[in-house]
Amino acid sequence: MLDNTGLLSVSSSKGQIKVALMCLVGGLTYGLAGIGAILLMTCISRLSIGRDSAVSHGISSGDSSRLGGVAIVIIFGAYILGLMVFSPYTPGVVRLERELFLWLAIFISVLLGFIEDLQPDFLSPLMRLIFKFVIWGCLLWYWPELIPQQLGIIGFDSLLQIPLLAWILTTVFCVGFINAFNMADGANGLVPGIAVVAFSIFFIEYSRPTDGILMFVCTIFLIFNLISGWFFLGDAGSYGLGAIILGYGLNGVAMEGFSIWFMMALVAYPCLDFVVSIIRRLAIGGSPFAADNGHLHNHLHRYLKALFRSKVLANSATGLIISGCTAGLVLAGYTNGWLAPQSHDWLWVFLLEAGLYLAAMSWLRPRLV
Repeated sequence: MLDNTGLLSVSSSKGQIKVALMCLVGGLTYGLAGIGAILLMTCISRLSIGRDSAVSHGISSGDSSRLGGVAIVIIFGAYILGLMVFSPYTPGVVRLERELFLWLAIFISVLLGFIEDLQPDFLSPLMRLIFKFVIWGCLLWYWPELIPQQLGIIGFDSLLQIPLLAWILTTVFCVGFINAFNMADGANGLVPGIAVVAFSIFFIEYSRPTDGILMFVCTIFLIFNLISGWFFLGDAGSYGLGAIILGYGLNGVAMEGFSIWFMMALVAYPCLDFVVSIIRRLAIGGSPFAADNGHLHNHLHRYLKALFRSKVLANSATGLIISGCTAGLVLAGYTNGWLAPQSHDWLWVFLLEAGLYLAAMSWLRPRLV
């Protein structure tokens, strides 16, 4: 039974089974906290605001909620507030001025996405782009240590020795990276899967409460996203998670906790797909930032739809395969100690991922034309 939004009603038998299954998995993973977060996400996913039709979302088989990012913000904020009230924990934004500016940039990025989720095209793409350039340009100007000094690329490293040029190039990268995360939010479990891996690694490395909470809430969202298909991150969620991973990654590279190639291997899919998509659109004379269904996850999903009877299963399998073959590969290498996270040999992992991406595109596209 469908409700008036076009979604499977929670009161239907299938809807109830999905909620029960999500609560079971959430409970086995995180106990009562996991069950509570699943139920809260269920309520938010049923709100009439922030709806998105299947027509405007290339992979989704039904109308979905764009408020996944809002759910993440609410749960994350509640846990941070709880830690502050019931423990001696003091957030970094209170202790460190630079942390405050980083999280301010993240918050404004989330706000830009939230406006777009509630009122699509309220701000033009150019206006959103300008806002992001200003936000991240100001952060890098205030915190220049986040700008990489070298990447190990002959010729490019010399450009980074020119402070103004390094600032411009890094700002462009930051804006492009956040847009890449938003562009990749097309299949269940794709961006959330990458985020779970990233925050798990950050938590293992630094044991910061914030990383643990982000790992928790992204894992719960991943469970909800994969099983129900009622949510996707929306612009608020993809901008926000992309901005957090971006900020943490730049800081980790600056502090020499991670090599730039470790971080690139971790987020390979959004970066590769973003660059290839821009090249593809320019090649056909289109706008480099116009939405289309020519991404790898679109091609893989069309292929998997012919194999699975369940539309949600085909969608979720698409996201898990891509995130597993990229971020999942990095997590396996990291936890098994194949390479140190500071090693520049992660370049070869990134190149392997790039090869897999191009091979998959070359194999899938001719079969789907």
